[in-house]
Amino acid sequence: MNDLRLENEWIEAVFDGRSGAMLALTNKKTGWRLQGREKLAMCFRMLVAMPERNNNPVLGEKQILSAVRRSEDGQTLVFTWQHLLTEHGGEVDITFRGTVALAGAQLSFRGEVENRSPYPVEDVSYPCIGDLRSPEPGQPFHRMNPTYIGMQKTSLYPRFMTERGYWGTDEPVQIVSDPYNSFVLACTEKEGLYVGFRETQLKYLVEYAFDLKPGNATTMGQTVPQTDEIGGKPVHLVFRVVHLPFVQPGERMALADIVLCPYEGTWHSGADHYKQWRQTWFRRARTAAWADQVHAWQQIQINSSADELRLRYTQLAEIGEECARHGVEAIQLVGWTIKGQDGRTPYHDIDPRLGTWEELRAAIEQIQVMGVKVVLYTKYSFAETATDWFREELYKHASKDIWGDIHSFPGYNYMTQAQLANINTHRLAVMCFNSEEWRRISVEEFRKCLALGADGMLFDESMHHANLRYCFDPDHGHHVPAYNGAGDALLEADFHKLTDEDYPDFLYAAEAVYDLQQMHYSLSYARVYDADHIAVQRYIDPYAQIMVGVAGYDDRETLNICLMYRYIISYESLHFKGRLEDFPLTLEYGKKIDALRRRYREYLWDAEYRDTLGARVTAGGKRYGRYAVYKNQASGKRAVIVGNFEGAEDLQVEVEWDGANGAMVCAAPESPETQPFDGCALIPPRSVLVIMES
Repeated sequence: MNDLRLENEWIEAVFDGRSGAMLALTNKKTGWRLQGREKLAMCFRMLVAMPERNNNPVLGEKQILSAVRRSEDGQTLVFTWQHLLTEHGGEVDITFRGTVALAGAQLSFRGEVENRSPYPVEDVSYPCIGDLRSPEPGQPFHRMNPTYIGMQKTSLYPRFMTERGYWGTDEPVQIVSDPYNSFVLACTEKEGLYVGFRETQLKYLVEYAFDLKPGNATTMGQTVPQTDEIGGKPVHLVFRVVHLPFVQPGERMALADIVLCPYEGTWHSGADHYKQWRQTWFRRARTAAWADQVHAWQQIQINSSADELRLRYTQLAEIGEECARHGVEAIQLVGWTIKGQDGRTPYHDIDPRLGTWEELRAAIEQIQVMGVKVVLYTKYSFAETATDWFREELYKHASKDIWGDIHSFPGYNYMTQAQLANINTHRLAVMCFNSEEWRRISVEEFRKCLALGADGMLFDESMHHANLRYCFDPDHGHHVPAYNGAGDALLEADFHKLTDEDYPDFLYAAEAVYDLQQMHYSLSYARVYDADHIAVQRYIDPYAQIMVGVAGYDDRETLNICLMYRYIISYESLHFKGRLEDFPLTLEYGKKIDALRRRYREYLWDAEYRDTLGARVTAGGKRYGRYAVYKNQASGKRAVIVGNFEGAEDLQVEVEWDGANGAMVCAAPESPETQPFDGCALIPPRSVLVIMES
């Protein structure tokens, strides 16, 4: 059979007419041939697990197509493979259908598995690029993917660092596998490939895998071979989108829709593909009016599982008074529950050693009268295994592995030397959000936050499930297995049933929420430790409420990051166990930053974050990358925030705008009155400068 081709002005994709393998993939705008040598072309991968041979793959390029159908407009191909031949178990009665459609600059792949065999289909890799080539041979080639609130950048060339133990794979691998894996980029600084999944519900785990074959040239440095062959074997980079649907015997399952989009430009052009698609379905969670303003929080822990018993409930008003005095508008109260933070979870009862229920409720009311909000720390992801409640009942609702054993988590170590040595740590079980009974228990515990009159709750670790992906318990009333991440939205919806009518201003916050969770949680809490932080979540959603912890005693760098990327400040002295006035240098500088944001809100708060797009900053004649551009969509006015993270030296910078601009002025947290700006300025060490179109 002749080769099959999908082609338009942007993309050319060629498939083998016998096997369906993708022989060529080309960005016609730039000439980049993403799929290199035809002899290394791939089709799909599938793992059919047999009792005596778990690792029993199906290699798509070794199959013979049963049928191919082309759409009337010529832009869609539907491939069908039947009676698949496995590598170690012979033929199995499984049908796989793959639909490839070309629309504009996007090539989409949809798969469907029909399993009439007696064996489960654990994973399916589709699409696959068997010989992914860089658009600039010999130049650095990277993988970039969202993680936490930032963007991870990992070398694919000239170094390829494996991300899995050497003992577990034949060759080095990199696998993007977390709740944030909405897309991945394979790119240089000028061009790249965007790959994203187009689903608004999490059905199962989707991963992005890069395999370096046959392996590194050197162990030290983990370099990529510089030749097309080494040791008589071809050198090539395999890219796979890996679906883990666990299709059981007798089941038929559609796979997630995957889109490939070659693009020109920096990573922003790749992320724009996701950003544009997101706008078609995303609906922001309702946000309490106070949380939409420029404001700051204090996070304070009053007890942990090691029994510090730092403050009684009757003493909390002192914290409120201090916050009110320094203009901090909210308190995240941690460790208010029995046995403190991460002790006795999921109990959300008060700890009688700290006082009574009435005393805590009264303290919350006192603080609210001062104009300060109180948000209660909560956790529903785990259950402490040492409690009678767990041993007698809750164990039934824990996530179970494929062997029927409870998914366990080592817990968190607090304060005492024995806990820090992991000796008497409170051990936890990962709970199953797909279990309706566990969600009912969680909702009952959540009611206690409402009964205390809190302004909101912050759900710690709402998203990762300890990286234990699937629950195989047959008694939970869900499909076996169930993807643990799929239960997130179910629990979030159950919470909202309690509050949306009766508590419309209740604030839902959680740790580092991924995009789908942002439709239920209006504020995301995270931490940033790197001045080279790539604020991809801020780029994707310029107005999302994101809060960052600030813990250092002279933490100017983190505070400057908060200003540059529109992050709310969370003051956390003594690793969130101290008072605001314990770190006066940090507190006073943070207050100056928020004062600047309020004063120039049009530029710094009500404006769209554009990362570095729209302006160019140089220092010493070289491009300087630590700056952020904002544009107010109503007025069209722009601002650039430049940070000096270069140590003890003054930084001389020059700023050029893209396009015409009028007169410019500048200001800084410690000198907020505007001064004329002529395109060049000296920024002191550990400081920032805001340049605005006047």
